[in-house]
Amino acid sequence: YALGEGTAVDMKQAFYWIAKSAEQGNADAQMMLGTMYDNGEGTLVDKNKAFYWYKKSAELGIVSAQYSLAVKYYIGEGTLTDENKAFYWVKMSAEQGNASSQYMLGIMYFDGDGTLSNKQEAMKWIRESYENGNENAKDYWEENELWKY
Repeated sequence: YALGEGTAVDMKQAFYWIAKSAEQGNADAQMMLGTMYDNGEGTLVDKNKAFYWYKKSAELGIVSAQYSLAVKYYIGEGTLTDENKAFYWVKMSAEQGNASSQYMLGIMYFDGDGTLSNKQEAMKWIRESYENGNENAKDYWEENELWKY
């Protein structure tokens, strides 16, 4: 239904079936359901429910959900702001190769958000993010002269 393969695109039906799968413990469906609540796809926007489903999926090891959960904790959307929990989840995702998480982790190390400031760790993660295809990491590297560390 979401992709319109074999049928017309119907986001309400997609939401219905993804929710059924998520409620039965499917971690990928939980991530998708979080995204649907986050963006209002097939349902109304609900940042609290988005957070809930991202958390369930992240706890089951879905890397993209770990990143989304970290962002939610960092900005306080659907939950209270908690930089320590943001750091925990973004680090878990970054260590599994997620370029966006590596970028965020590098920035958190640079600024000391949720952890002590560590410019060498910042340099390491920003470099890794760039090597994994995140072009924003190159700009951050140059703007903050990370080669010095």
